[in-house]
Amino acid sequence: MEFWKQLALLGLLLVTSFTPVFAQGPPPAPSEFTDSNLGFRYTPPPQMLDFTAIDRRTIRERAVAQGTTNTLTLLSSLRSGPDDTAADWRTIGIQTYPHEKFRRQNDRDASVKFSRSIAGNAKEVGQPSDVTIGNFHFVVSSFELREGQLTRRARVYTTVRKGLMLSLSFSANSLDTLDAIVSSMKTFAPLETK
Repeated sequence: MEFWKQLALLGLLLVTSFTPVFAQGPPPAPSEFTDSNLGFRYTPPPQMLDFTAIDRRTIRERAVAQGTTNTLTLLSSLRSGPDDTAADWRTIGIQTYPHEKFRRQNDRDASVKFSRSIAGNAKEVGQPSDVTIGNFHFVVSSFELREGQLTRRARVYTTVRKGLMLSLSFSANSLDTLDAIVSSMKTFAPLETK
């Protein structure tokens, strides 16, 4: 199977819902996500649930089934709940992938390509734009996925940090909900070193 198709199958977290079974339900999302290796912190919106463990397991299982080790690294996977057809459903994913896998592409082109692979089968809406948040430069891409009467909207912010593509992906079943969760990007900041 072609490299990008494998990556899209294994990394399709923002437009695909898993229906995991938790003995007591998924835990609440942390109030702040930090990554000391990549040197950033991010505060997710309130009332999100942490699906990271089950989604990591799903990625591993799919990789084994596909016979590949070519997968993204899922740092965080948050959702409002398991019902991805609810009007207010929303999800946020934070994932990385080695920049070196994007042979001979500059950071911007690699960011666009990685964002598209994260979105999988979703249709790109408009052209990618460049945004600076603090001292971080992101390429922002927007996507839509129609499933019957439902139109899921997504926005992916991608940058390069320490040799890795870093994407924060946001998806929701309404544009207002998407805009609300994307506003949490204003909390993305360098991790203060002590």
